[in-house]
Amino acid sequence: MNIGAYEIALIGIGGTIVGAILGAWLTYRFSLNLSDINDRREANRKFLSTFHNELSDIYPTPVNWPDDIDSYLRSKFKFLQAAVGEFRHYLPIDEWDSFDKAWFNFYCSTGREIDKECQVYHNYMPFRGTSTVNGKKVTKDNSQTYKVTFKYNVDQILKFAK
Repeated sequence: MNIGAYEIALIGIGGTIVGAILGAWLTYRFSLNLSDINDRREANRKFLSTFHNELSDIYPTPVNWPDDIDSYLRSKFKFLQAAVGEFRHYLPIDEWDSFDKAWFNFYCSTGREIDKECQVYHNYMPFRGTSTVNGKKVTKDNSQTYKVTFKYNVDQILKFAK
């Protein structure tokens, strides 16, 4: 069987068309990937910036810890929650539960699902006292750890902005 010039030309044109389509598709996929990377990078920057701006007095170094941390954090909550809500959608879906849990642990010290709609910042307040448990007096003192707990909880949220 002899392949004529006509068949060779058709094969060349077909290869060119397939190559052009494949090249266009690969360029499209790479540009989408680059766009996603840039969008995530900008979301990370914005998320970190919001947290650092809103909590600058007390995070990462608590240089100006307020006397009433509860009121302080309540006044920041809507800004932080807006940042959390916006940033969440830039995370892979398999990280959503961990991110939601880190956010919940930040604003609700009880850890109880029933309290999900409440803000409870007791774990960021200095506390020293005694209580009776099973007939024995127990002294509780978090005066050395409440700021560490705060930093840890914020760090757990911000680690998602990698």
